Amino acid sequence: PTSTRAEESKIYSANARNMARLGSGDGSAGSVYDNNPSNPKARARRAMIGCKSSDARQLAMEGLQQSLSEKECNRLVMSGETDFMLKTLQSLDCPTCPYGIGKTN
Repeated sequence: PTSTRAEESKIYSANARNMARLGSGDGSAGSVYDNNPSNPKARARRAMIGCKSSDARQLAMEGLQQSLSEKECNRLVMSGETDFMLKTLQSLDCPTCPYGIGKTN
């Protein structure tokens, strides 16, 4: 009986694996996110994703001591300032959350 159960619990299709992952509460879409990439272009792309998150912008504002709309955040990142957002994303790191960005409490 145990070998039959083990065979039944094996998931073969990608769709079934995704449904099982979502059912367990993992909303990451199976992706792994790097909040400290070494490539400058990758750093800018990751920081731009952080600018889309209101929670990340809120936390970044506390460190910058200024208000930060999505547009202002994008301007900072496009001018080469990525560290403020990458540090924020590192503090909000959540491997099972969408885009790897957790919520602030």
